[in-house]
Amino acid sequence: KQWYQRRVRGVYRAECSQLLPPLHLKDKMQSYALTAGSNAQIFHMDPVLTPPHIVELMDVKSMLVMRIVEARLGERIHFQNVIKKLLALAWTNPSGESSSINALLTVQDFLNTIQMQCGKDLSDFVDRYVYQPGFSNLNFSFAFNRKRNLADVTIRQKPLHDSEKYVGQLTVLVQEIDGSFTNTLQVEQNDDLQELVCQSKSRRNKKKKIPLFTGEEVDIDLSHTDQDSPLIWLRVDPEMLWLCKISVQMPDYSWHALLLHERDVVYQHIAAETLVNFPTQKTISTLSTVIVDPKCFYKVRIQALQSLAQCVSGNNDPTVNEDLLINLYQKIYGSADNEKIPRMNNFADFPQYFLQQEFMRSVGSVKDQAGMTTPKIVHFLSAQLHYNDNQSNEYDDSYLLVAIIDGLTSTIPLKVDAKAEVILGHVKQILPKVVSLLNIDKRMPSYQQIVSSACLRFIAKLIRYGHIMDNLKDSSIFSAHLKRGQSLHVRCTAIQQLAKFIKNENSERDLNTLLSLVEFDPSPMIRSYAVQQLYKLPLFSRHQECLLNSLHLVHRLWRLLNEHVDPNLRCSLAQLYYTLYGRSTPSCVPTNNCAVVIDLKGQTARSNMPGIPSAMRTFTAKFDEEKRYNSDDSSSSSRKKKRHKSEKDY
Repeated sequence: KQWYQRRVRGVYRAECSQLLPPLHLKDKMQSYALTAGSNAQIFHMDPVLTPPHIVELMDVKSMLVMRIVEARLGERIHFQNVIKKLLALAWTNPSGESSSINALLTVQDFLNTIQMQCGKDLSDFVDRYVYQPGFSNLNFSFAFNRKRNLADVTIRQKPLHDSEKYVGQLTVLVQEIDGSFTNTLQVEQNDDLQELVCQSKSRRNKKKKIPLFTGEEVDIDLSHTDQDSPLIWLRVDPEMLWLCKISVQMPDYSWHALLLHERDVVYQHIAAETLVNFPTQKTISTLSTVIVDPKCFYKVRIQALQSLAQCVSGNNDPTVNEDLLINLYQKIYGSADNEKIPRMNNFADFPQYFLQQEFMRSVGSVKDQAGMTTPKIVHFLSAQLHYNDNQSNEYDDSYLLVAIIDGLTSTIPLKVDAKAEVILGHVKQILPKVVSLLNIDKRMPSYQQIVSSACLRFIAKLIRYGHIMDNLKDSSIFSAHLKRGQSLHVRCTAIQQLAKFIKNENSERDLNTLLSLVEFDPSPMIRSYAVQQLYKLPLFSRHQECLLNSLHLVHRLWRLLNEHVDPNLRCSLAQLYYTLYGRSTPSCVPTNNCAVVIDLKGQTARSNMPGIPSAMRTFTAKFDEEKRYNSDDSSSSSRKKKRHKSEKDY
């Protein structure tokens, strides 16, 4: 379910940014424009002409839609019967002979098969989720009505288009003091108020264990809640059967109870994310309890750790600082003799191993009220790097080293002032160790040389913000790691950092390095990745005057776009060209609509475009020839034939 939730969120982000076209168009020759206006991006729904990241998102959305279709058919046997029928039709033509010509399946054939096998019409569903883009966004909130013992549920949705409006039924699971109860709501309007009958009476003076949806009975602290309300929390669409984003507004004590006692890891993960909005002492205590609980799902513990780091960052309470995270880490991973020294690595417990990595990154992300890292955090992370001992561990510690270096990268200050100089001095003391790890990883490579990639990211951030020494202050270190012989992971990291360097420094030399990589590198993956990094971090905005926005870049991109036969690379180049220039003429190109302007009355030709003099000479020669024939008074038939022939050629 968490895997499904991540993909639903990815599709939602793409839909919000208007990047995803509909899954299918009724007209095969129809194209779709994602935005209105002259700069609309057009997709013809062809896998060869559609950008790779759009095709990937469409594949994910197709999987989500098929999951909803299976849920709509009811029992699983119905969907299996539909698949069996389609397979039988695919290999048998009407004449009864076996053939693969019928293996092509249209949307309408699929709907007809479902209606024939199950008797259900899904035309409206297909019109909403297949033929139309968009993603529904539902916001739920509830309040307890004491007089009528009801829960007033408010449903709000703000669709950008009519196709994004959700109409249908949703399942709501309400956790009360007497158990969990399932209700069904009919959503039809953008703003709707519905009532749910509470099955439990007032819980005043009641002290007993509360049964959960799984049948387990637990003790829940209800001292901070409304004493007259039997409602504790609610979950909307708990089985995640609909393609829509659902957000629930609840008080903080409901999220605390849900995180501690709910057995659905998806909603526990959501509760850990939402508690960032309530940075109170109770929230910090709840998140700390989940982090140290070994029975809790490890991904929920990781999310709780990330949320705790955000609650600590910039907190006005002086008692809430980085010591909270450091003390938690030392409590779990500290040595028995001295908690400040980490014990020897032992990765036999995988959840603890992943949590230890996240501790390094979360501690490095903690900032004070001024947005700066404290020296204590830098000392803590440098100590983890210094005391890291993997001699008795049967597993490799490369990913732990990467997490420590990433945490140190987060501590690098973005600006230089009196306080930043102190932090920067401590960070620069770690630079020789990082360079040493980079060199060691070349002699004894880690898995995919991930340690080298982390070291490059650390050095790159120092370079971008001008904190590095003179002999490493340019981008030559990244260009050296672009060459063949390096691992794919290292080359991709070098491309990513070089693209950031190009954007910050407007380096035309580095841009030519990446474009040469796109043009001549034998690896299709490296070529496409280089182009993708250039359009994910646009070099300049449209119509912006800068050193990189030149006619040479336009010509080179256009030439690469028309020379390469790799469809993924061509789509990526087209996306880069569209990101930089849109569908209009680039601002660096001369504004004349024609390369050669012909004056028929004056019988002359002129041009302001480079590379046109040969065409001008051709037109001028023909005008001179025409003028010579017009000035000749001879009426011989041979001269007339030559004149007609010349006019025809012209």
